[in-house]
Amino acid sequence: MATKQQISGEWNSIQGAVKEKYGQITDDELREVEGEKEQLIGLIQQKVGAARAEVESFVNKIYQECGESCSHLSDRAANYAEATGQRLREGYDQSTRAVARRPMESIVTAFGVGVLAGVAIGYSLAADRYREPTWRDRLMNR
Repeated sequence: MATKQQISGEWNSIQGAVKEKYGQITDDELREVEGEKEQLIGLIQQKVGAARAEVESFVNKIYQECGESCSHLSDRAANYAEATGQRLREGYDQSTRAVARRPMESIVTAFGVGVLAGVAIGYSLAADRYREPTWRDRLMNR
């Protein structure tokens, strides 16, 4: 059985199969039920008026095909998550060692970055408040 994450990775092929068999279902409707098997069954049933057993059989078949074709995705995702976690741990350890070696420089750097961020945010908020009216603004306010 495929997980929701695996299904979402193969949602385009599921969407294609549904649209091929039930052409009256729109992309927007499929986007609303993305990856949710029960909602997809209900949508098809509602739009087409087909028997639930028939719709369930079709949806189970395409989900099963997806599960077989995307079983490798869970392995890739697990490997990627493990590698990302390892890199994050290494970066955290490196930054902890850097702060421990040079605490004053770290404090001054953090303070400077905070001041610059505050100035940038303050300027962006104030710039909107005191902007010069455009010709269109002046024309509409007459």
